[in-house]
Amino acid sequence: MDRESAGAFVYAKASGILGHSFIGSRTHLLFEQKSLSGLWTMIFKTPVPIIPEVMLAEQIESEAFTKFISEYKYFVKCYDKPDPLLIDQLCIYEAENLKEVSDALSNGQKTPPALVDLEGMTKLDFTAWPDIAKITKDTPYAWYNRVPDVHEQQKMEFKLDLQVIRHLWNSVIQKKGEIREVLLKIYENEYTIKNIIWALRLRIYYKMAKEDIADKLIYVTDKPSSDDPIAGPALSVLDMPLDNYETWSNWKYKDLINPYVEGEPWEIDPTWIENRNRVVLNRLSLKVFHQYPMTECSLIGWYKIKKYELRCIRTAVESLRLNINASEAMSSVGISTDGGAIYG
Repeated sequence: MDRESAGAFVYAKASGILGHSFIGSRTHLLFEQKSLSGLWTMIFKTPVPIIPEVMLAEQIESEAFTKFISEYKYFVKCYDKPDPLLIDQLCIYEAENLKEVSDALSNGQKTPPALVDLEGMTKLDFTAWPDIAKITKDTPYAWYNRVPDVHEQQKMEFKLDLQVIRHLWNSVIQKKGEIREVLLKIYENEYTIKNIIWALRLRIYYKMAKEDIADKLIYVTDKPSSDDPIAGPALSVLDMPLDNYETWSNWKYKDLINPYVEGEPWEIDPTWIENRNRVVLNRLSLKVFHQYPMTECSLIGWYKIKKYELRCIRTAVESLRLNINASEAMSSVGISTDGGAIYG
């Protein structure tokens, strides 16, 4: 379809899917189920597979992910010439596929691993298995032309993650006007805050030095410096006193910090920031979906909303499998027992 026709069709179809999704006030339904079989029936509306419970848990997560990716690919393919930014969202899974192949080869696996089917929306040629150099040949990942040994695997995977996020960020930078600013706000809430959380965890729980933390941060410029839009805010928190609420209350992202109670000890809580930001990002994505209909912004907003739903499904599965209290499980994704936002 041409851009205008496809935009109208995709927005109408995507709106219908969101109407039946487990988001907003419907999220709590995931956590009201008393069994994995009940969860399966509610989500998929199909007969429950006759398999052991452990396998059913895995199957629910796998089926939910496959459905999410399939719907997104369907929308992208509705366009005769989809905006490259829409295809770029799948780069994350392209990189994960490459990691899976590399891991399988390093373990001596003789058959290809299960991969995310990107239906031609990938530059990698996985039919060239087991030759990893041929898989990545003439692609932006051509540098990944051998199977790393156990000592360098983490380093190469980090380089791969860095490349993907840089590509996503630069794709947005090339946009113009309001679309650019809206998408940058989404990416800031996702990647900048993730970096901040990671930096705080390394500082608080691992007592890591500032210079060592810097080397472990994602960045989109030449190096993780104060000038980098993703690494800069994370580096700045490394100099902030962890137990001084007044300092943090003047922080750029002060709306994400854990509450302060007069007279009680306080310390910045990266888990609170993470859960609060999930809610903020989900609300922002929903706002973008409705505010910019029939644009790439809208579909990217839909994509982020459905990723949040997927996380909620996975959390509900784990709570049933491990017999975790429903309210505790809901809290971990920012939802209160009445369906509202704890961190809202």
